[in-house]
Amino acid sequence: MMATMAGSAFGLRATTALLTLIVLSLGGVTDAKFLSMPFTTDFDIFGTGTYGPDGPWQAVGVMLGNHERKSHLVPLEGPSVPVWPTAASMVALHSTKARGKYNITRSGNATKPFLEITEGTSENKASALFRFADLNSNHSTAGVMVIDAMTFSNLRFEEPGYANVQATIYVMDSSVITYPNNRTSDPEVGILGFGRPGDLDFRGTSVLVQMKEAGLISSSSFGLHIASVPLKQRGSLILGGYEENRVIGPVGVFNKTTGLPATYLTDVSVGFEGVAEQDREGGSVWPNPVPDQASRVGLDRFMQPSKKNGIIAIPNPAVPGIYLPSPVCANVATKIPVVWKEDLGYYLWDTTDPRYDTVMNFGGYMAFTFLDSTATNITIKVPFKLLNLTLEKPIVDEPVPYFPCHDTDSYNTGIWELGRAFLQGAFFGVNYDTNVTFLAQAPGPDMEQSVIRSLEPEDRNMTSLPAKAFVNSWRKQWPELIIPDTESTLGPGALAGIIIGVLAVVGLLLAGGWVVWRRRQRGRGAQQLSGEQSSDSDMKSVRELDSRAKSEAKECPYPEHPFVEIGDSTVVELDSRSMRTVKTSRDPSQFSEAPSSPCVYEMPADNPFLDREREKEREVDKEKEGQR
Repeated sequence: MMATMAGSAFGLRATTALLTLIVLSLGGVTDAKFLSMPFTTDFDIFGTGTYGPDGPWQAVGVMLGNHERKSHLVPLEGPSVPVWPTAASMVALHSTKARGKYNITRSGNATKPFLEITEGTSENKASALFRFADLNSNHSTAGVMVIDAMTFSNLRFEEPGYANVQATIYVMDSSVITYPNNRTSDPEVGILGFGRPGDLDFRGTSVLVQMKEAGLISSSSFGLHIASVPLKQRGSLILGGYEENRVIGPVGVFNKTTGLPATYLTDVSVGFEGVAEQDREGGSVWPNPVPDQASRVGLDRFMQPSKKNGIIAIPNPAVPGIYLPSPVCANVATKIPVVWKEDLGYYLWDTTDPRYDTVMNFGGYMAFTFLDSTATNITIKVPFKLLNLTLEKPIVDEPVPYFPCHDTDSYNTGIWELGRAFLQGAFFGVNYDTNVTFLAQAPGPDMEQSVIRSLEPEDRNMTSLPAKAFVNSWRKQWPELIIPDTESTLGPGALAGIIIGVLAVVGLLLAGGWVVWRRRQRGRGAQQLSGEQSSDSDMKSVRELDSRAKSEAKECPYPEHPFVEIGDSTVVELDSRSMRTVKTSRDPSQFSEAPSSPCVYEMPADNPFLDREREKEREVDKEKEGQR
């Protein structure tokens, strides 16, 4: 029975996964070439698609070895591994020795190891490139460098269905994270680097360059939004392009002067959407000046000005938290309900504090202001709902909510990092063909329909949704906050369609008004013509008198009111025999004939109602004549 239940559950999850693939493939696309990579939560058949112990997070899935997709309707089959997509210069995978899935001895495509990395050898750049834990923790690794085959699957049905690449891989035979409370863990997720191995004097070619040269993508570029697992928002990773619905407001453009995607951060603040700053605890938490003198080293390295009192910040999906100069995070902590736990090395949310509901449900956010290469200020708001994450085993015995902000020493590098916590609320992309980094506001869970755009080799910018799309994507998550909807998030095509529809309705109304006016003019014209001509021969139609009367009808001027169609007003007609009333479906009012006037009143000759009445009367007269 248990086996039957398990089989049913598996079938349900598999069906759901296939339906997810079909739905995702129906989004708007362009004719350009790109590849949409799957996240581990897209096909979470076994319920193991999320990762901790400081998330939960969703990773990207890649396959080991060369594989071929036989049908666009069937996903690729084969062993896959979870990875964090980054701008690093290579791939890093855990071997079976480190409780991972990569086994170099079973690979038929791997080269012989060309470099050995031992624990703590900073000269081989291992400590700087492959940190998977909080920067305040210690991550030690050891292994070898090889080049081996990997396969990227396309989440969508259209071409290309997959990509086979040769990746420069750091195979970690040992990988251990030691947290501030001296507890340890063996990380499960590796790194998928899209950068150029040559930037660090390593062998191999960028996987993006290989895909571009094979004609699979338009440019050596990617667009990434990590998104939120707790809020059930799927991630987005597009190679050769980006999802336009993941990009909101102005896009920050930063020149890549080295192998790292550096940005220039000038301010951090706390705010509440739709609420004046003086009504809530908010405002800037940025130190002035930045106390870490190493910041000058980073600014000089990346040729950034110092007059704005900024720092160099690297978007890095490989690390979980937000790492800033002291005392930025400590200043934020004074404005929100968190408590610092020295033994853990983390801020924990105090859910019993009355401010907790305010921060979570009244639009509270942490804002990051950047100065890009065009001297434009770009502000990205990361709602505190995204910064309400969970610590789990082995860091703590029982799950506890924490705030992932860390005051961090840059260790004389002059570089700070913005990890997955930040990238839940930010869009991050790189175009290696033009050497630019993109950073922009990302939407909340109620985002617009997926529309994928390509990035061409010469592109230094991208299209985005209006700024108001941010608030609209968070309305359901902020139930206590009333925000007026003052700006449309519709794209140019939708707006053009609405305008055309409005013009069409206006045109129909004008046409209808012209027809009514025309009919009324015809009625007035007939009235004037009858008043000017007095002979019987000029009258369009005259009702016959009763044969018993034999008297001629007298000519009379038309009535005071003009003739109109049945259903709009009363129509008067002479009949010496009796009074008759006529009803129409449009108007319940009665239409009567005058009983004793010597005048003859007529309706327009082309009135079908009058013609039918005449015919009926002729038939009645014939029947009476026959009876006599």
